[in-house]
This record gives sequence, structure tokens and C-alpha cells, in this order.
Amino acid sequence: MIAVLASRFDQAACGLVEAWSSAGAVLVSAEDLCSPGWTWKAADPGCGEFVAAGAARPVADLRGVVVRRPAVAAEELGWVHTLDRQYVAAELNAFLVSWLDSLPCRVLNRPTATSLSGPAWSPLQWQVAAGRSGVAWTAQPSTVQALDVIVCSRSVHGARTVRQKNAARRLAAVSGAELLSIRYVGDAATAVTTQPSLASPAVREMVLGELVHAKAPA
Repeated sequence: MIAVLASRFDQAACGLVEAWSSAGAVLVSAEDLCSPGWTWKAADPGCGEFVAAGAARPVADLRGVVVRRPAVAAEELGWVHTLDRQYVAAELNAFLVSWLDSLPCRVLNRPTATSLSGPAWSPLQWQVAAGRSGVAWTAQPSTVQALDVIVCSRSVHGARTVRQKNAARRLAAVSGAELLSIRYVGDAATAVTTQPSLASPAVREMVLGELVHAKAPA
């Protein structure tokens, strides 16, 4: 089973779940996060249950998780009293940081202190990380010549040169994000996101292959 953590209003995430239906993909929405059925023990996180598509499911059945949101927003929680939404959203995000970080399966991307989906870095922080990993950086705006290269662990999609491919892998390693997209102008990066488009069938196949076949980190 593959869990996609996203809003039910995120059409791209819903499309991803549909495309991965043969792998047992399920959507974990804000509604699911507030539903009864969750069990989690810090000492043994693999034996708990989570809720997806309205039903409780064993964590042991999870083969991977794709996180498609940086946080749960208070505005999503329309069934919660207005005065309580900020508090409930904060509690959900705190729980998800612990839950996602403790899962024994593969998680793309594991949370940080500022985001549920990897580092929530500013362009300047990505530029510094690029410099540390030996990746050239340009401040030129994106043009029709821009190229998006997607990295998922050691797999890379869209690179036109070996230099681009190796640079993308180094930047992913430095950032600690297994899944990210780097926008190139020539061989220089100009933007990075931990929420790459997964609309391409080839990209979806690459990411699914990493989730299904690769081992979770120890």
C-alpha cells in the first residue's frame, strides 16, 4: 500500500492515487487525520494504524508514503469550530512530524521542523546548498529554455547531460530531500522545490519504483 498525504482538493495528488491504484495507493486527507482509528506508539510505530479514505489500515501494510503538502492548514478544517482551527491544525502538524519520521517504510520526503515535506528553504538557502554541493546557480529568470529535472533517491528524470544528473543527485543529498525538482538554465540551477510535478507517467513510474523496490532507510 502507498499512502499519499495531501488535500482531497489537490487534483494532482488525487490523480497520483488513481494512477497508482494497482499498487494500492490511498489518499490521506485532512478529514482522515481527524477521524477515529489512529493508533501510534513511539516505542513501536510499525504496529499502529492510520486512517485513509475513511478507513483504518495497518501501518505494517505501508510500503511507502509520498508527502504532498508542507502543512495542514487551519482553513481546511471546516468542520472544526472557528476558534479552535489554528490549535487543531498545529496539533495535527506536530503529530504528523512524529508519525512520518517514525515510519519504518520509505517516506518521500520525511518532515523537518518547518515542513512536512522536507526542507522549506528560501531561494537563498537553496543557493547556498547548491554552492556546497558544487552546483552552479544563476539568478536568471526562468525562460523557455528552462529545464525541470526531478530526483527521487538515486533516480533522475529529465536531465539532458551527465553533469546535470550528477549535480541534481548531489543537491538532493545535501538537502536531505529524496524527492525534489531542480529547474536548470543550462547547467546552472535557478530554482528548487520539494513538491515536483508528478504528472508525467514516466516520473510517476520512477517514484513508484523507488517506493516499492527500494529499502527504507535504517
